[in-house]
Amino acid sequence: MSVGLSEHATAVRERTSEPSSGSAAASGAAPARDGRSRSRRLNQIDALRVLSCFSVVAVHALGSPFPIDSVGLGQTSYLLHYSREIFFFVSALVLVRTYYPKAGPDGRLPDESGFRRRRLRLIGIPYLLWTTLYLAVSLYHTRGSEPFDLLLDDLPLRWLYLVVTGNGSYHMYFLLVTLQFTLAFPLVLRLLRRTRGHHGLVLAGSAALQVATLACYHWVLLPDNGWRGLVGDASLLAYQLWLVGGAVVGLHLERWHDWVVRHRALVLGAIPVAATVLMWTFWAQLPSRGGLGASSPLQPIMVLWSVAALGGLYLLAVWIMERGAPAVRAIFSYGAQLSFGVYLAHPMVLDLVLGVFRRFGVFVPSVWVSLAALFFTVVLTVAVCAALHRTPLSTALMGRGRLDPARAPRLLPFGGGRVRSRAAGRLRLAAAPALLLALSGLAVLLVGGDQSAPREEDDTLQASEPAPVPNPGCVADIASDNCPYQAQPEASAAEPSPGR
Repeated sequence: MSVGLSEHATAVRERTSEPSSGSAAASGAAPARDGRSRSRRLNQIDALRVLSCFSVVAVHALGSPFPIDSVGLGQTSYLLHYSREIFFFVSALVLVRTYYPKAGPDGRLPDESGFRRRRLRLIGIPYLLWTTLYLAVSLYHTRGSEPFDLLLDDLPLRWLYLVVTGNGSYHMYFLLVTLQFTLAFPLVLRLLRRTRGHHGLVLAGSAALQVATLACYHWVLLPDNGWRGLVGDASLLAYQLWLVGGAVVGLHLERWHDWVVRHRALVLGAIPVAATVLMWTFWAQLPSRGGLGASSPLQPIMVLWSVAALGGLYLLAVWIMERGAPAVRAIFSYGAQLSFGVYLAHPMVLDLVLGVFRRFGVFVPSVWVSLAALFFTVVLTVAVCAALHRTPLSTALMGRGRLDPARAPRLLPFGGGRVRSRAAGRLRLAAAPALLLALSGLAVLLVGGDQSAPREEDDTLQASEPAPVPNPGCVADIASDNCPYQAQPEASAAEPSPGR
């Protein structure tokens, strides 16, 4: 978080030494003024990572009670669609900060094959496991919709289709793109080395390609099904600007930081301007495309809006990590370690939260229901991931090694080491029961949920309904954060999406 990349900014500070001024000048990167400055700015990447992750959860939770084509839902999700771009930006930034100093004069890593194996394992294993978990939940929700023997025969090909296309759930495309970037990353390092002194031109060319790609997706053709992971919205092509931009900023982080902070008035002033343009495009497209199509994140205007949002969130991250209380900074630093797991698990937790709301009869289109769904989803997902982080399952499910107790977050400003040690011991003892309780609650809600089919006039997503799939009129792709709210009980989310 980067989400999707398990390299942690704190780990970067520990593992990487600052390049000498000579090497920094040769690479075109401005050297850090001192170790403290460099450490502080990487801490702010942790905060940026957490803010981005929260934005993704907000997109899904806030829109869950409302009809798929709701105008209010379209506006809200449209404003929050910057989150995926910032995810990729932070991922590339942290990777470059970690590995660029290790590259040779030609930009080659000492062990490129080893790098790829490690990264593919850390990202690929969670990708396969969570794809399987979401497939299992989908099959349970749609049980009885087709003969068991036919379902069993189709299961291997269905699972393979989900893995290849990133359609395991509406957020799994991120990992598929990240896996592709892992394969391409050594080539990116060589490009950066060979174009030193001309990184601005590289960024400009990448931006032009990004705008052209999004224009094609939005107005001409969005490749789907088997093409989705190759040239569609689950491919490296769809998000290359943010990966290239993160890589370039990773080399020039100190200069970029100084520019953003020095021009904070300009950066903050760009946000309302970009938001106004964004909303104008929404209302201009609303009559012809509806709320769902008008709020699609796959259109050129999102480049402008995401850049403005990135600047604003970075300044917020600076403020949090420089002026926030020690406990707040510790929470954000620890939250960055959990962000990948939170990203992967939050749709399942959101489904359970909405199931509880439905049981108590409070699942209605309401702003208060949306805010409650967001609150409980964030709290429960963080709790489950914090418990997993202390178990041997952490690497397989969260892409991070098991938490070392010595590096556990210390939120108490008093009491000395003995008190903190006692508190850490109690948290470790409570981790296993908490995980067991969470899994038990999951089982009870899944098995005991109301599986009755929704009324035909009910076009909102119910947590106990079959997993959502895109409908033929969905202008946005299945990765769109709006598409999850369309439910079709007669189809399984594990099946190929119907044509547009």
